[in-house]
Amino acid sequence: MNKVLYVLLSDFAEHEMPYLTQPLRSDAMAMKEHPKYENKIVAESMEPVVAISGFRLLPDYTFETAPDDYAALVLIGGYGWKGEAAERVAPLVAEAIKKGRIVGAICNAAS
Repeated sequence: MNKVLYVLLSDFAEHEMPYLTQPLRSDAMAMKEHPKYENKIVAESMEPVVAISGFRLLPDYTFETAPDDYAALVLIGGYGWKGEAAERVAPLVAEAIKKGRIVGAICNAAS
């Protein structure tokens, strides 16, 4: 199954995720019986990542342990992109571009 990796930094904007995560996980009948993609979270550590709203999500991978076999890398926006953690994402993005993967960034993540 193709993985779509979502990079989350502290104070991420969780409202930006469902527009991608739900349609990618659902099949044509939206029943999740034969999903084409698997959504996975990548973060700086395996500790819960806290959203702007206070929701906490558990990562599947760290920046260092992200798999090589994925279809796309999506940087979810939020306030964390103004800090030092954003610089530590750069090698992951550079590697994705080098491998010809789809890379997307939403809101502050585009900076």
